[in-house]
Amino acid sequence: MRNGLGLSGVPVDDVMMGEALDRVEKMIAEGGMHQVATANVDYLVHAKNDAEYRRILCMCDLVVADGMPIIWASRLFGVPLRERVAGADMVPELVRLSGEKGYGIFLLGATPEVIEAAERKMQAISPGVRVVGRMSPPVKPLDQFDNEPILAEIERTKPDILLVAFGSPKQEKWISRNRHRLNVPVCLGIGGTLDFMAGTVKRAPKWMQKVGMEWVFRMCVDPHRLVPRYWADALWMSRYLFVQIAVQQIFRQPKDVLTVSVDSIGSARVVGVSGPLAGPGLAALEQTLSSAVLSGKPVVLDLTGASHMGADGLWTLAGLLRRASVRGCEVWLAGMSLSLERQLRAAHFDNLFQSAPSLLDAVRLVGEATQLREQVAGAA
Repeated sequence: MRNGLGLSGVPVDDVMMGEALDRVEKMIAEGGMHQVATANVDYLVHAKNDAEYRRILCMCDLVVADGMPIIWASRLFGVPLRERVAGADMVPELVRLSGEKGYGIFLLGATPEVIEAAERKMQAISPGVRVVGRMSPPVKPLDQFDNEPILAEIERTKPDILLVAFGSPKQEKWISRNRHRLNVPVCLGIGGTLDFMAGTVKRAPKWMQKVGMEWVFRMCVDPHRLVPRYWADALWMSRYLFVQIAVQQIFRQPKDVLTVSVDSIGSARVVGVSGPLAGPGLAALEQTLSSAVLSGKPVVLDLTGASHMGADGLWTLAGLLRRASVRGCEVWLAGMSLSLERQLRAAHFDNLFQSAPSLLDAVRLVGEATQLREQVAGAA
């Protein structure tokens, strides 16, 4: 079972580097299209203010903790992530996998000079690396991109891994908006990683990376750009993340035990929850929700008996949303108390779901929507 926590509308997976690479290899074996993101505080800031970006990150197949502040925040929430998995560390590991197993890599973004230097570094890391394509489109807003030649070249070269270096949130939005054409098993936004590999931007010494002080080094190297950004990020964390922590602590009831029930009512699959959406009981809820989504019916999560919601519970809800989207079925939250609504709102997960005041309301709305779809299908 996957594990993780939800921060400011972003689900972050609890994986170590080896586990993340295993997940990547499984994605390649499955085929199709999977999106991976490497989240830092800047991602959380953008997600809080951008509903499209927040939904994209919730739909990602894997979101790793790129920044140490996310690791520190996870400990404050009582759901400690075991390891930082930085994109700048992950890409060299993907290069090694390419050299060992022949996975094709496509490089998109950065300047031609940076891409050439980064490719030389990749060859030094793993002489057998397969870089099957590279493109450096002009720097433009997304709505002015000429996507056709980019997508045509990706289709022609058939990579297993697409590394997009447009910077966040642009790279994640480009991947998501073009997912209908990207038949690439692993699509990963990598920010400035190619600049690190090319040597045009220096990384902090290893000891600074290990103790979580890489941001200090980067700020000293590029103060005009990064000092205002890091200051804004720090102010954001002190305001919004601590609000989320405070709200969860206020409504926490640690003596409760999570119990889960399943039923079919009308055209809906109803999963009932009693107790806290937090802690070890979430594994059973995760399994039940996975089975409910596989039924293909609309899923109603009845939260009438839910006492509170932890950061790990928010991650579980995001997983439900992603699985339901893949299967093309609806998800409804029903019967939320005022305290649960406040917890979802404080964590910026409140506008990701359809909700109804009660279970009966949700079942009625699901039935009406199902009937309407059947009528439209019959007319067609």
